[in-house]
Amino acid sequence: MLRPPMAFRVTTILILLAILGTGLAFLVLRADRPARRLEVVLPTSAPAAEVVVYVSGAVGVEGVYSLREGDRVVDAIEAAGGLTSDADRSRVNLASRVSDEQHIHVPRAGEVLPDQKATVSSGLIDLNTASQAQLEELPGIGPALASAIIEYRETSGGFERVEDLLNVPRIGEATLARLRPLVSVG
Repeated sequence: MLRPPMAFRVTTILILLAILGTGLAFLVLRADRPARRLEVVLPTSAPAAEVVVYVSGAVGVEGVYSLREGDRVVDAIEAAGGLTSDADRSRVNLASRVSDEQHIHVPRAGEVLPDQKATVSSGLIDLNTASQAQLEELPGIGPALASAIIEYRETSGGFERVEDLLNVPRIGEATLARLRPLVSVG
């Protein structure tokens, strides 16, 4: 068996020692550094957008109030000092959500609003029993929309809630908001 020359063996040993020394130096230097910490950043919910509403009528203090997006009419009324003793709360949907630049008017008992022409004994038009003429007295409801409301109630079996008006063609959120305090389902 042939032995490798001595210079080859020495060179190989020196290379191995160099590799070993480099590895040890790396470990020692790495141990001296502070460990990196993994920072977990959880998403936070963005603050709710601000909406500004005007509250008038039978409330403690009429005025302009800042609320959070998603707040309800009841929150706006509370910000305005609450309802007064002569407020007609049945004509205000306290559960509806507020929107920016909205005017919330709380009528007083017996107050007739300028756009409120149609009334029945309860003060509200019943969508399930109102005639064509009664529906046409509602603000923004002409002969075509009154006919569409009657057609919807006849084909669907009637209105279960006022919000079902949105199922009538050409009635959107704005019309619903205008009609909500004036109509009911019996």
